[in-house]
Amino acid sequence: MSTNNPPLQIQKQLKKEASYGCVICGCPILQYAHIVPNGDVQAFLPENMLVLCPFHYIRYNNRDVSESALREAKNSPFNKMHEQYAFTVTSQQDMSVNVGKCKFINTSRILVIDDFDIFSIKREDGKYILFDINFFDKLNSLIAIVSENSWTAEQRIRDWSINYKPKHLTIKNQSKNIIFEAKIQGINSNEITITADGMHYNRSPIKITENQILLNGEEIAVDLKGTELRNYEAGIVAETTW
Repeated sequence: MSTNNPPLQIQKQLKKEASYGCVICGCPILQYAHIVPNGDVQAFLPENMLVLCPFHYIRYNNRDVSESALREAKNSPFNKMHEQYAFTVTSQQDMSVNVGKCKFINTSRILVIDDFDIFSIKREDGKYILFDINFFDKLNSLIAIVSENSWTAEQRIRDWSINYKPKHLTIKNQSKNIIFEAKIQGINSNEITITADGMHYNRSPIKITENQILLNGEEIAVDLKGTELRNYEAGIVAETTW
């Protein structure tokens, strides 16, 4: 899966200056854009770059956003102007992640299958949520990656839609019937709830509801339901049966 993202240090700098959201709308899933295109020259200059969500990145590529609008957004990013809408948890409290009926407190690696991390969550600067998510299809092809909120997708797959409302992130691929949702309940909350469907690993379907975690159609982590687990190395650990 090809990418022309800037070096990690510059990625982190750009995300931090934008308070970890698209400079135009605050969506936490991000791509990197040059305000003034460099043509064939790959010069990653932070002063000439900003972070955009995939929707606004498409508008940027279509030249529907002017250079002046981009510079204004870089100087006054959405999350700094509207901090209450950013995908954040309360910094003074422990972070909790609800998956099925399981609650993981201060645990980054949430779902691990066959020793491979399907998704994990951490927070930056005490409150901003960063995701790592690996999207596989039924044939076990890796078709999209979220790495510390940086988005990369297989170019042949054009059906992805990423929507953000305050505290509610949705990532969908309609043709693959994939959906991943993350919600924070309330402005002053430290709890994230994850649901998902249509995701796969090793050709085994993954489904997460508010009540169950299903792998290949069978419920897993039954012994963890209704519990609060703190400071685990990994939350849900399972193996495929193929």
